[in-house]
Amino acid sequence: GPLRRSGAKPGDRIVVTGSFGGSILGRHFDFEPRVSEALLLNERYQLHAGIDASDGLSLDLAHVAEESGCGALVRIDQVPIAEDARRLAAQLADGSTALDHAMGDGEDFELILAVPREEAERMLAEQPLEVPLTGIGEFIAEPGVWQAGADGLRLPLVPRGWQHEFD
Repeated sequence: GPLRRSGAKPGDRIVVTGSFGGSILGRHFDFEPRVSEALLLNERYQLHAGIDASDGLSLDLAHVAEESGCGALVRIDQVPIAEDARRLAAQLADGSTALDHAMGDGEDFELILAVPREEAERMLAEQPLEVPLTGIGEFIAEPGVWQAGADGLRLPLVPRGWQHEFD
């Protein structure tokens, strides 16, 4: 059936396709939505929820967590950062980092998936796509979006990205 934003459960792993950030350097003009990848993953694995990261990794992840009635914990040292995000951070004099761009830039069009732990381990070991799959955290019972580094210290993560304005 359809993969919705509202099915993530505490304990599910957060699995993403590809890498994030810096699409404004031109990648946003030449992309292919991960439709066939989503269909293949949905056919082979149990997926609880999913979304494409068109508004920014942290903001779209927040949408899944909120609509699922849970929270999300991102292991920031595991976020796959696009080379364009690194180049953009180096070009701008605004103090932004490549991780800032990976978490908040839009138009990456990668998948963010909520996958039961055992399925995620199998999926990550098998790597069934031409694009890499990466586990970047887990959904948790506590509401909100959180970040933790290698030291394990948990801090709030303010979702950033493209905010749609509706009248």
